Amino acid sequence: MREEMNQQTQTRKIKGGLITMPFIIANEAFEKVASYGLVPNMILYLMNDYKFGIAKGTNIIFLWSAATNFAPILGAFLSDSYLGRFLTIGFGSLFSLLVMFTSLS
Repeated sequence: MREEMNQQTQTRKIKGGLITMPFIIANEAFEKVASYGLVPNMILYLMNDYKFGIAKGTNIIFLWSAATNFAPILGAFLSDSYLGRFLTIGFGSLFSLLVMFTSLS
């Protein structure tokens, strides 16, 4: 009986851990590249279309950057308490993609 249970546990697929790391690293890398690519365009957009000065535009960019850097704390709370890691990563990726698309127009 125990040998049968050991065989079943050995034949199960391994979940999480290092298997999920390439997806998470690639997702974060692409998000950072997109975010850093938006910063120069965003400051020009704020200055030309909204007629903000350089100081006010820079402050807005700073606050946006701070909010995006602290957002993982909220994501960690939601993941641990309610959603789970894969659903949180999926929602975060989708939300990030939607924000990038809406900021292009």
